[in-house]
Amino acid sequence: MSEPESESARLRATIDRLRGEVEGQRRAMRTRAVIEQAKGILIERISCSPDAAFGHLVRLSQDSNRKLADLAADLVGSVAPPDHDEHVPDADGHTADGHTTGAAPPTAAPPPTAGPSAPPERPAPAPARPGAGAPAVRGDFAARYHMAASALASAESPDELAALLTEVALAPLGVGAVALTVLEPDGALRLVASHGVPSHQLSQWQRIPPQTSLPLTDAARGGTTVWVRRSEFGARYPDLKGEDLVPGDTVCALPLRTGERLIGAMKLGWPGTFRADRATEHHLSALARLCAAQLLRVLVPGGEGGPVPAGEPWFRAVLDALLDPVLILHTVRAPEGKVTDLRVVHANAATVDLAGRTGQDITGRLLGELYPGMVASGAFQHLLDVAASGVPYRREAEQYVEIVGGAVHGSTMTLHATPFLDGILVSWRTHDEQERREQQLAQAQRLAGLGTWQWEVSPARLDCSAEVFRLLGLPERPAPGTLAPAEAEAAVAPADRAAVRALAERLLGGLASAAFEFRVIRADGAVRTVRAIAETVPGSRDGDVLAVRGVIQDVTAWRHTEWALADTRARLAEQVRRTAVEHRAVRALRHALTDVPGGPPARNLDVAARYVPAGSDPQVGGDWYDVLTLPDGTVLTVVGDVSGHGLQAAAGMAQLRDALRGLAFTDAGPDRLLQLLNRMLCHLGGGFVATAVCGRLDPAARTLTWARAGHLPPLLVHDGVARYLDPPPGPLLGADPAAVHRSTVLTLEPDDLVLLFTDGLVERRDEGLDRGLGRLLGAVEEYRAPGLQGCLDHVLRRLRAPNPDDDICVVGVRLT
Repeated sequence: MSEPESESARLRATIDRLRGEVEGQRRAMRTRAVIEQAKGILIERISCSPDAAFGHLVRLSQDSNRKLADLAADLVGSVAPPDHDEHVPDADGHTADGHTTGAAPPTAAPPPTAGPSAPPERPAPAPARPGAGAPAVRGDFAARYHMAASALASAESPDELAALLTEVALAPLGVGAVALTVLEPDGALRLVASHGVPSHQLSQWQRIPPQTSLPLTDAARGGTTVWVRRSEFGARYPDLKGEDLVPGDTVCALPLRTGERLIGAMKLGWPGTFRADRATEHHLSALARLCAAQLLRVLVPGGEGGPVPAGEPWFRAVLDALLDPVLILHTVRAPEGKVTDLRVVHANAATVDLAGRTGQDITGRLLGELYPGMVASGAFQHLLDVAASGVPYRREAEQYVEIVGGAVHGSTMTLHATPFLDGILVSWRTHDEQERREQQLAQAQRLAGLGTWQWEVSPARLDCSAEVFRLLGLPERPAPGTLAPAEAEAAVAPADRAAVRALAERLLGGLASAAFEFRVIRADGAVRTVRAIAETVPGSRDGDVLAVRGVIQDVTAWRHTEWALADTRARLAEQVRRTAVEHRAVRALRHALTDVPGGPPARNLDVAARYVPAGSDPQVGGDWYDVLTLPDGTVLTVVGDVSGHGLQAAAGMAQLRDALRGLAFTDAGPDRLLQLLNRMLCHLGGGFVATAVCGRLDPAARTLTWARAGHLPPLLVHDGVARYLDPPPGPLLGADPAAVHRSTVLTLEPDDLVLLFTDGLVERRDEGLDRGLGRLLGAVEEYRAPGLQGCLDHVLRRLRAPNPDDDICVVGVRLT
């Protein structure tokens, strides 16, 4: 081997050795803190030197055949267990202080525990701590906590922190994946570290918007632990598309807090089903707080990636440079995580509230105590909603009143609030009375399309409000008085300029006031109609005019509406006239149809008929009937209904009746008559369809041969009992040229009554057809008098004729 190659090999070996030594030192650092803490406990308990304490630990480790670091962690955990989070829900969703939360974890028996270390010779009392009285954390959890605290203190990057947290504390619980996120000023969560998460997922979850509903955002927003099984993930978070950030059948999201400050959220994933008891929940919560403190340590020194703290000098300098007051408020939460108040953590230099208090006076205090007027008015609740939901809040020019020290302080303010880290950022602007009036006037002018102007006579100039420039389509000028009279006259439509000039001369000649309309042509070519109202400002001598002032308003939309309304009125009047003519024509046509001779009266047969037009519809419907005695002594009895209303329906009704009368003289049966009518309608294509019941009554043979085409069947009254006849098949007329209709024969007895009717008799909008048919049966059966005419009148009364929406036809025949 040559000399250079030998030197290179020695250098590589040296680098590898140094790298191994560094890695060994780092591993040693991960456990050194917990070993040193255990030595301190033994020094205090058995009153020995540091070397003797270490030797005692070594002997205990050899005797129990356990690692020195594990034994030290057990000892520290037995003396100083981690603080408990009283807000962690147990299996029933209850916290240690009796509150109930909505984030109860799955329940099951606790996992097996490792045996504790040998007890020390002289017990020492545990130091007082917050949360005393909460259930004790098991020894193995306490040991893992202190091992994790020692290991995490050696982490140099967020990803190393996540890896050490998993390896030392979470892997023994079965955790397979970890993700750490920090809260950004707008309420979003940014992924800063992970372990066990597939790389293709990391690029898709770098930033989680504040309005996204996920376990991580729920934990950060609510400040509580969230457990979700994968089987129920889709139901709880239906908007999530694609794969979740942390894989696993069971996931848990915990808030990351340092004291009262929430800095982000941590998410854990178990590859299978995991069920946690209360001790495990407290252990995870303690690890989350430990991780939060170390995460800030590894993020902030580099100046990149950490949350923006409100206390940073550079950030306060930025806020102090603003002209409007700005408050940074942190949330105050109830044990179950609900936001109950907001604490002022910083107020910029411009802050002065309604009572004259500066930022120094209100920093550190609760908003609900500072401003009870906001609580009473509901504005305080809106701010709490911003902190809870992450949705910004804006109110323009609202009146606020506060009572401080017995004095009432009120002002009109515009208030804006937006989410900021674990709280909100609030700013406001106070409006004095003059500014508020000017804003209201400008708003009224803009909404009404109204501008003000004043024409100074000497020197000649035209001062206009901003709305005048918008009406004329001219660019707004930086100051009033820049619109020359010639420029204003050029905007008037050429056809109206002479009238405008003449009116201006009359005003200058002494006319006190005037109102006039004219058209203007905007710079973009649009023509608008404007209305101007002017009055003169008289001088000290009679006849002198110092100025002419007034208002101008865009009335184009009004005039267009008036023109459209006038046109609509004219068309409506024409429609009313045409409808009246049509109505008279239809009435005359129906009168002519009902007056058509029905042939000689048949023997041993009583016949009555009624037609009742609709009560509210001014148009005549297509209901019709016919009773015709034929040469062979039989009687054609028909009722029908043509679709539609008005003249077209009346014409169709006449067409059907005349055709049926002619066909009846061919001695064809009712089924054949309806088939011929159907073929005729389908061939002619009259644009309507019809229904009908056609019967041929033979008084001598006492039979009724009848057929129907989509119509309600006749009603038979025999011996005082009414029933509807069983309908033979038969589709409506004008729909299918190949339709087949069938006849049926009914044998009648003396005094039997057959009633044919259209649907207007039994059908109403406010009730079903079956109810109307039942009412008709009852009305017919309860009438016991002999007269057929009276029977029909009684039926019409009981069935509330006229029908508001449809015509009624009823034909009754009775054998005598």
